[in-house]
Amino acid sequence: MPDKTVCIDLNGTLDTYTGWRGADYWYPPRAGADRFLRELRQRGYDVVIFTTRDPAAVWEWLRQNGLAQHVSDVTNVKVRAIAYVDDRAIPFRGDYAETLREIEAFRPYWEKHRTAGKRGVDD
Repeated sequence: MPDKTVCIDLNGTLDTYTGWRGADYWYPPRAGADRFLRELRQRGYDVVIFTTRDPAAVWEWLRQNGLAQHVSDVTNVKVRAIAYVDDRAIPFRGDYAETLREIEAFRPYWEKHRTAGKRGVDD
């Protein structure tokens, strides 16, 4: 049976992230996050949260927001998965030149409304 693990990023994907505010600041979940995770599980996917944040703190956030029951693991180690869902991902499609162009032009969806001079600054 093929691996059915899907790795999901936390900040900017499951939460309403708009920029780093420190390790103690936690954004609320994004509308639809519960349904998205629940549907992944119902379709037979193993959901792993892939994040740079402290796994114990992420588990607490998941529990506080009613999402923990949909998640199998929280890690900062890249695990075998069929897909990674991340607000900062750029897929490699076999063309390095195109990938470089995408990297140079890239801005996460939640940062597009900001001016170039304000990158990384919270609203």
